[in-house]
Formats: sequence, C-alpha cells, structure tokens
Amino acid sequence: MAEQKTLRVLDPTATHSIATAGMAERPDSLAGKRVGLLSNDKLNSEELLDAIYDVLAERFDVAASHRLNKGDASRPAEPEFLSDFSSEVDVALLANGD
Repeated sequence: MAEQKTLRVLDPTATHSIATAGMAERPDSLAGKRVGLLSNDKLNSEELLDAIYDVLAERFDVAASHRLNKGDASRPAEPEFLSDFSSEVDVALLANGD
C-alpha cells in the first residue's frame, strides 16, 4: 500500500496594514510646492522621476523642481546630504531604477 501524504494548503491573503510611524505628513496640495527628485544613480531612475514630475506639473501648480542624484545605489545617502536636500524642497520623490 502506498504511503499517504498530507497536502497543506495556505491562504495567501492577508489584511492590509500601512505603517505610518515615522512618516512625514502629506501636504493637502502640491500647489506652490517645491518638488524634490532624488535618484540613486541606477539606470532609468532619473527618467522615471522626470516622467512622474511631468505628470505632477501638468496636474498641479508646483513651484519648482530640485533634482539630485545621490550617486550610489548601494549606500544610503549621508545625513548632511539629505538635510541639505530636504531644506530645498517641500515634498520629495525618490526612485530606484533598472
């Protein structure tokens, strides 16, 4: 007689949870805001941010954009770099490429 095996079926669904601790408050509007675009030097990261910014600029009356590339995808940006960047913008978009 063949050995009987048990098949265990898992339910992949879960309840959604969104972590908000430590997140900056979102502005009510982007009108008049300076939008920061921070890329990580990966292929297409700057192009992705530019495309997103173009959509935002069409839909909202943004004041300006401030583009920077942190230059190294494998290392976090230095605190001073991030401090300088954040002082120039009201909201920030970050992107990975590839």
